[in-house]
Amino acid sequence: MREESEEASAVHRAPVEHQQEFWASRFRDAGWQTERFIEGMKTSPFFYSQDIVQVRTDTWSKGRVVLAGDAAHCASPYSGMGISGSLVGAHVLAREINRHPGDLPTALANYDRVLRPFVNEIQGEVNPRLLRLGMPMTQRAINIFQATTALACFLHIPDLAARLSKEDRGGNWQLPDNPAPTGAA
Repeated sequence: MREESEEASAVHRAPVEHQQEFWASRFRDAGWQTERFIEGMKTSPFFYSQDIVQVRTDTWSKGRVVLAGDAAHCASPYSGMGISGSLVGAHVLAREINRHPGDLPTALANYDRVLRPFVNEIQGEVNPRLLRLGMPMTQRAINIFQATTALACFLHIPDLAARLSKEDRGGNWQLPDNPAPTGAA
């Protein structure tokens, strides 16, 4: 649900019962199967509610503690780069630790320096204005979105765009050499 109110942002820190009531109030009487979903939400032992946010930090390590994957550089959930970013980050981290086995501060500084351009590219990839097109707020906008999406799929537009794309999703950034320890085969 796209809502930018203070209440929506703060609800995730409230007790679970309050979160459930908040979401129930937003969807009550919405039609279709929402009443069944609301009842299921209230009885499920697995209820979870969270904001979709992106935290950016200037460093991914402190002392011997290092952030990797989504904890370090979560790309937008709409970018399609979460797993790729995590795998690339693990590759770079392993490479730098293996290149500097006796000097962890240097390895972690290099991890940041080498990976940062790639992460900046994938974090900045999704335009928030375009995201709003994918989350229509009115019935008319929903109908237009669904019709446009159906037409694009029928015409194989995503496949065509992928074949015609000349740029790799990571931009000009190149994956570093093999992360195997020096002297390993």
